[in-house]
Amino acid sequence: MKPVLCFDIGGTLVKYGLVDETGRILTKGRFATDRGNGQTVLAEIDRIIESCDVRGVSFSCPGFADDETGEIAAGNVIAGFNGLNLRERIGGRHGLPVAVENDANCAALAEYVFGAGQGSRGLAVMTLGTGVGGGLVLNGKLWKGNRSMAGEFGFLFVHGIHTDCPEEEILSAHGSVRALTEAVNRELGTDLDGREIFDRAAAQDPICRKHIAHFLDSVAMGVYNVAYTLAPDTILIGGAISSREDLLPEIRQRVSALTPSFSLDLNETTKIDRCRFGNDAGLIGACASFLQSDFR
Repeated sequence: MKPVLCFDIGGTLVKYGLVDETGRILTKGRFATDRGNGQTVLAEIDRIIESCDVRGVSFSCPGFADDETGEIAAGNVIAGFNGLNLRERIGGRHGLPVAVENDANCAALAEYVFGAGQGSRGLAVMTLGTGVGGGLVLNGKLWKGNRSMAGEFGFLFVHGIHTDCPEEEILSAHGSVRALTEAVNRELGTDLDGREIFDRAAAQDPICRKHIAHFLDSVAMGVYNVAYTLAPDTILIGGAISSREDLLPEIRQRVSALTPSFSLDLNETTKIDRCRFGNDAGLIGACASFLQSDFR
């Protein structure tokens, strides 16, 4: 059977690859995203499609993507992509079936269909990056909720509201890698990335240790809220930082400390683990989205 050509559209890079029905990436490549000119991005996508023999095309993209219509409704960073119907644009030009899905939802589908979430009755994926994103698979189906807003874990309040600007108190403002690096660099006057901050913390830098503790506490609160609100049997942490071996034990320990004395320890009832696919989650999830679409 022919593979699916999958695109993971990001604000910096557009990654693409041929993915087979088992979730295996056969070939892959990338090109720089011209955020100021969506037509340039589409032209390169057209060129890649024309060079391949595939059963269809699938897109993982940031923003509110409507998988039923194929439209990117809002929230995309590429000029001209908000309001763009990729299914009509790509399908009409190349005569191929097209699937379109939000990137965090694709990460959840990748893990549920092919990865660490296989067999889960309820799966929540929380991605830590520029913000905190997420996706939900409940009873075998991607759950998008009203206006496709389900799984937006970054909007959870985790420390209460102590300012006149509530958006400064949401999980994305405390539990994202961006929030961590901005807080450290603001205090130290540096330009450190997340890895350098963790390395300094390991060397007992008190500023880095303080901010990492706050970051981990915030993520643990997010996991706690998701666990008690939705009761999934599996919660997976994604994003590049999730590859750190020390991250999951710290989060599990903090979740345990948050659990009320009259409740079971959440680590006994909920599998808290890392996503399997890392930077390939978008491509593999786009394939999973395509395979679950009506035109398969």
